[in-house]
Amino acid sequence: MRRFFAGVLAALLFTQLYAQDDILRAALYLSGASSEEEIDQEWIQRLEGMGKVRINSNRIRPGLLTDYQIATLADYRARQGDILSWEELMLVDGFGREAVEAMRPFLSLESRRLPGTVDTVRTRAEALVRTTLKNVGIKAKVTGEYWRVGGAWRNPDWTAHAEADTRIGRFVLGDFNVRYGEGLAQWSGFSMESLSTVDAFIRRASSIAPVWSYTSSSVHRGGAYEYGGQHWRASAWGTLTKVFGTHAEYLGRWGHAGTTVAWSPSEGLSVSLEGRLNLRGIDAMAEVACRSRAVAGKASARWKAGDNGKLAVQARVIPSRFSGKKNGEYALAAGYALQSGQWKSLAGKTGFGSSVPSYKLSFTLDAAMLPVGGVDPRRLQIRAYGNWDWQIAPAWALSVRLTERYRNYENPRTALRADIRFAHGPWLSVLRGEAVRCKSWGLLSYLEGGYKNETLSSYLRFTAFSIPEWADRIYSYERDAPGTFSVPAYSGKGISASLVAGYKLRLGRVTLKANLRGAYMLRVGRESTPTLNFQLQCSL
Repeated sequence: MRRFFAGVLAALLFTQLYAQDDILRAALYLSGASSEEEIDQEWIQRLEGMGKVRINSNRIRPGLLTDYQIATLADYRARQGDILSWEELMLVDGFGREAVEAMRPFLSLESRRLPGTVDTVRTRAEALVRTTLKNVGIKAKVTGEYWRVGGAWRNPDWTAHAEADTRIGRFVLGDFNVRYGEGLAQWSGFSMESLSTVDAFIRRASSIAPVWSYTSSSVHRGGAYEYGGQHWRASAWGTLTKVFGTHAEYLGRWGHAGTTVAWSPSEGLSVSLEGRLNLRGIDAMAEVACRSRAVAGKASARWKAGDNGKLAVQARVIPSRFSGKKNGEYALAAGYALQSGQWKSLAGKTGFGSSVPSYKLSFTLDAAMLPVGGVDPRRLQIRAYGNWDWQIAPAWALSVRLTERYRNYENPRTALRADIRFAHGPWLSVLRGEAVRCKSWGLLSYLEGGYKNETLSSYLRFTAFSIPEWADRIYSYERDAPGTFSVPAYSGKGISASLVAGYKLRLGRVTLKANLRGAYMLRVGRESTPTLNFQLQCSL
């Protein structure tokens, strides 16, 4: 078996299979994450099922674009007319080359008006119904000298929503998320807390957005309504679990201001005020919220530092009584990012988006007091993140990440990760090595190769790990069927292999997707765990 794995690993390495994954790249940019392990799974689902967003439309929903970007688009088009090229979009305040390159696969320059004319309001209705069957087939365990084969059909996990955008407002019925401000008072679904990059210092609030993930435990299920004009918006929502809320905001040329009032049986009444300012290259965001007679606040700012640099700062005051956690959080953070002024062409790509900066560097530092009331009032945590992305050649890239975490109540933790990538055409391959030091040494390495186009996707991965202590566990993102975002924690000693494949078939307005994942893990001192998961998805 060792010769087999060694042969396959060598074959994959020398075939040099790697391509830009537009979805992962856009999700990394939009969420502010520095690696796949931190990506908001909803971004993956939203981008996988998203059609083209028409930037020359008068009714763009928040989500892919921020409120500020939507407002500046409206202002620009009112003065200059529709945007007819990607280079022109780069010049609109709030965008820039990096944003346009990341989001371009999901944007459309389609224009339905002549210069100087105004779009008419259109009525649009959308519906999405998706279901999945998980853990179907075989789970085999070695017991003594025989195989015990089991497995069962799991009850389908599903999410559904219907959305109508009409002259009298937008209606959403089914599963949806509500995200305003910096998330102190209202932010349902996944929430990334790590400030591992400068772009993570300010969150991208998406207002009321239908859910594209199968993880329905942390979302709202009910109905929502939103209405507004070019400079204002108001919304209200209610759920089957008796959660109710309203939000109103003003959208200006240089930012926005809003207020949210919400009530739930578990948290009671919460009220927040939030605002965002975009002026002369400075992007600032602040929110103050009150709940359970406790007040919390968060403020962030990000601005240009020279032609190719960015600086960011953040302050957080979140008492334990407000958050419901055992500890409070009083923190200051700062970060700096720099990218090369020189650009390199990417192999197999032409036109806009076919080049990237030669290198990108970033460093962030987050220092927090995490007092546990009446038990340990002096708990301190300091986290430092360093990231370096280097486009070595048109097809080769290197990414290095160093993470340091210090806590005065447990062992410090240091993690170093390096990825080598080769990209050309629809093929992909990545070779990763990672080392962690806390109580002992944890080591992990994997090699992944695959293929992806608009219809078919297939990925094969081999992983080897040696992690004797749980404190040194390594989290590693693994591809899975849509809606089952997987970031397992590796510990112990062993090897694993996985194959993920998907096929998409369009039949008019109906889209069928079939996804299959097979995996096998062998760990020293533990039973082997083969698994086979199947998912069928239907979108209308």
